[in-house]
Amino acid sequence: MKISYKWLTDYIDIDISVDELAQKITDSGVEVEETIQRLPQFNNIVLGKVESVEKHPDADKLSVCMVSDGSASFQVICGAPNVKADQHVAFAKIGTHFPNGLKIKKAKIRGIESHGMICSKEELGLEDKSQGIWELDSDMLLGTDINDVLEAYNDTVFDLFITSNRPDCLSHIGIAREIAAFTAKKVNYPEINIKESSSRVEDLVKIDIEYPQGCPRYAARVIQNVKIGPSPQWLSQKLEAIGLRSINNVVDVTNFVLNELGQPLHAFDYDLVEDHHIIVKKSQPKQKFTTLDSKERILPDDTVMICDGKKAVAIGGVMGGLNSEVNDKTTNILLESAYFNYVNIIQTTRKLGLITDASNRFDKGTDPENVIYALDRAAQLICELAGGEIAQGIVDAYPQKIKPVVIPFRPQQVNRILGTDLSESKIMQTLSGLDLVDAKGGIAVPSYRVDLRKEIDLVEEVARLINLDEIPTSTFEPVYLDQKENQDETLFEYTRNLLIDIGLQEVFTNSMISTASAEAIDKDNVKILNPISEDLATMRPSLLQGLLAVILHNKNRNNHDLKLFEMGRVFISKGSEKLPEQPLNLALALCGKRDRQFWGGDANDVDYYDLKGMVEMLLEGIHVSAQKFSIKKQRIYESYYSIELSIDGSKVGHCGKLDDALLKKFDIKTDVFFAEFNFDILKKFILLDKKYNTIGKYPYIEKDLALLLNTDISSLEVIEFIKSKGGKLLRNVNVFDVYADKKIESSQKSIAFRLRFQSDERTLQDDEVDQIFRKIIKKCQENFKASLREG
Repeated sequence: MKISYKWLTDYIDIDISVDELAQKITDSGVEVEETIQRLPQFNNIVLGKVESVEKHPDADKLSVCMVSDGSASFQVICGAPNVKADQHVAFAKIGTHFPNGLKIKKAKIRGIESHGMICSKEELGLEDKSQGIWELDSDMLLGTDINDVLEAYNDTVFDLFITSNRPDCLSHIGIAREIAAFTAKKVNYPEINIKESSSRVEDLVKIDIEYPQGCPRYAARVIQNVKIGPSPQWLSQKLEAIGLRSINNVVDVTNFVLNELGQPLHAFDYDLVEDHHIIVKKSQPKQKFTTLDSKERILPDDTVMICDGKKAVAIGGVMGGLNSEVNDKTTNILLESAYFNYVNIIQTTRKLGLITDASNRFDKGTDPENVIYALDRAAQLICELAGGEIAQGIVDAYPQKIKPVVIPFRPQQVNRILGTDLSESKIMQTLSGLDLVDAKGGIAVPSYRVDLRKEIDLVEEVARLINLDEIPTSTFEPVYLDQKENQDETLFEYTRNLLIDIGLQEVFTNSMISTASAEAIDKDNVKILNPISEDLATMRPSLLQGLLAVILHNKNRNNHDLKLFEMGRVFISKGSEKLPEQPLNLALALCGKRDRQFWGGDANDVDYYDLKGMVEMLLEGIHVSAQKFSIKKQRIYESYYSIELSIDGSKVGHCGKLDDALLKKFDIKTDVFFAEFNFDILKKFILLDKKYNTIGKYPYIEKDLALLLNTDISSLEVIEFIKSKGGKLLRNVNVFDVYADKKIESSQKSIAFRLRFQSDERTLQDDEVDQIFRKIIKKCQENFKASLREG
């Protein structure tokens, strides 16, 4: 919504700066989004006069003009069709810079020199598109700076954001009322002084409202013998300031009153209204109507239609029809001013996709008591600007008068709600500035304030007018709702972040899967009694099905190299009479290449040891110790690559290479390595208070031990045994080689261990380390029936 500062001063005396006014308007609740200076400062443009105009010898649409600035004459080539001698114009001399970047230079056009430019309103930024040069009506001396000549055209325009509950602010008078409320000024409403002819309006037009639900009030005047023509400068200037194009004196008046008072009006050509009879009725099903923009529209149900004796002539509150518009031949005007139900207007405009300046007011709610005042204001202006005679009287169809609103009000509620200490007289004085007066039963609300309906609305009015910044802030004692750290959530998030750091990507899959997918792993599953589809008929017994579905989805899109993990609940059946267990599981899945291919060589495929390494990194990262890996065949894995993990005797999870027969059921034709853990059990072994020791400052001694062992003895078992026999000086035991060939019996294997000895207090001697080392060898030989490997 654009409001002209100069236009505002017609209705209220403003004695503060433009910037201060903008701030106060915003503080009152109507946001000023932008202040726009209508004209920039021009340089090197002066008031000139066209002395002569001759046709360009080599161009039909160009003229060779001589333009005087009062002291010299300049030859100018002009392409405007309306240029003629004796015109006063805005003359841009060579060197002029326009705000849009245009620079005037000496030029030669079709062989003839041009020394400047005659300006249109478009070049000066007064309109978007000009049809020709601007002929100025000025009695100033030639050569006068154009900034002085155009001072009357300069203005500051406020671009306002009007909320939907404040339609009373959609006009200059509405904003003037707001300014009056916080400046204690008085609004100067336009005076109405109509001279009526001897013709009686009731003899000239008849109005019937057949659809009062859509149009509670409809009023009209008749103005005879008008002369359609251009608007005077003051009127077109006001409209142009807020971005409206001048059309003619009658249409411009209706637009002027709309933006002055907020009441939409419509002017019909009286002689095109059949039977001079206006009937307000409801639209017919699938009814078609051609609006002023020459578009034929199919009307929604319950559209308010303005009709004459034979046809529809307007969509009520939205747009007039092409069949009754005012044109250059119009001599008699039927001027409409009405009040339409905002609900009907909203429905019509939304369904038609047709928003106009009129509908923008009506769909928010206009003032039913403003209908006659706006009608008289427009009739008076039309008579002044277009001649004509105003017929005596007004036809005002108002079947059921809208009653004024009285809101029960208790002044003490203001202080109670706002926390203020305002006197009752101060509160009532504040409200009176908004035309809210004390009445029997409460506060009488003016008809234009459609947003005030409850007592709390009046409290808000007091708050915004005394300025919200002036209301004291209440001090409250803060209440802290500290919660103890949820250890399970902390472990969950820590583990997730650890897996991401390791290089895995998290996925989330559905807890509900197809029965076939579930039974590919286990026949005994938790079925859903009333599934929404066959694909979501069973609760997942494992995270495996979801991860395989993700792998297949990616492979179908040429994304073959995957390192995935998921943490989520699974559902383990405990029989039909019991609720299923719902442990939180953690699963990993690898397939494709270990690393991306690069120039130095081919990338290798991931294998079982990649998975095992990631599992060990996970366990180390969450500080789980004393774990045990044991080879145990599970039917989802291949025999050789099937490992079960237990910690202190508790089975925690399993990992391995998935069986090809299983993968075939999921249409996957590549190796997949998978691990799954019961996180509810695993988290019991997480050490949260793990401590780190400094690296010893004394040198260590390393000894290598190669033992021939039976194949059913695991390296972990031997490591734990060596640690138990090595004493406090043995710091670490690692496997660095596993060996088997024809030289060793098939029932045996060779495992080489590296033992590290170190003291935090002194440098170790070889003799004492050798003594411990020989003891370890002897104990291993006794316990595992092992022998030392030679060579």
